Amino acid sequence: MNSREIKILNEIEANVYESDAAFATRIASGPRLSPLQKAGLAAATIAGIALVMLFPANLVFGLAGYMVLVAVGTTALRNRPIKPAQETPLDFFHRLTAGLFRDPGKAEAEVDEF
Repeated sequence: MNSREIKILNEIEANVYESDAAFATRIASGPRLSPLQKAGLAAATIAGIALVMLFPANLVFGLAGYMVLVAVGTTALRNRPIKPAQETPLDFFHRLTAGLFRDPGKAEAEVDEF
């Protein structure tokens, strides 16, 4: 995009923030799951786990449960909020695992550099 288009988009964004800041903040945060969707995904997850646990009774139950869980995971990931591209996959992993697998020697070296 050229500078003129970017300027117009910035003006539109500023006008939206002036007129309805709550709406603009909600739109800027990206897609979210509604409470009804969350309840549906939770119910589907429980059903999928129950079907997987029925695997010893019949192979078809286990496969159906696996497919339900894959569908739930795909739906949840499709509707997650957008994260900044500046975050590396390793930083995302450490944030996801709350730093559980972070190298303590490296963390101490980073602290000493400051």
